[in-house]
Amino acid sequence: MSKLTKKDKLNIYKEWTIENKRSAYLSKKYGIGSASIKYLVSLIHRHGMDILDKPHTYYSAQFKLEAINRVLVNHEAAYSVSLELGLKSQGMLINWIRSYKENGYNVVIKRKGRRTREQRAREIEERKRRIASPEFKAYCRECIYKKIGCLGSKEKKPTKIKQHVLLYRLFSFSSTLFSKN
Repeated sequence: MSKLTKKDKLNIYKEWTIENKRSAYLSKKYGIGSASIKYLVSLIHRHGMDILDKPHTYYSAQFKLEAINRVLVNHEAAYSVSLELGLKSQGMLINWIRSYKENGYNVVIKRKGRRTREQRAREIEERKRRIASPEFKAYCRECIYKKIGCLGSKEKKPTKIKQHVLLYRLFSFSSTLFSKN
């Protein structure tokens, strides 16, 4: 799927309305899905050409929650809600709903930008603890023994022995590095 310029979006709308071209033709011409074309045409038809001039919009947690509740509680169609709210694509609302359900019915606002040094340091320390744990070492050893057993059998089974050997070597190498510090 390619990103469309404002000019492309206007051309799609004009070809749809004036020249009576349909989604299959426009989909091939512009390299996007026919559902996206239909949504774009409906969005411009409903909100006018000014909707294309909106810059990147920040949506608050309250706004997202209200939109999600309209779909989940009021049983409105996600397509019509996203169209009414003027979202850039209908997939935005679907993604909000999926994220809402995955996060225990809480709206999560993603932070933008890089992680701080402290956050990266905490992640590295957590990774070091996880690699140095006896459970991880036992897991690697068990996987290697299992793959070696598969190699010895007469049946041809797909194996990932290289991956497990590399994990074990990584563990051994990292444990020697961390023990020196």
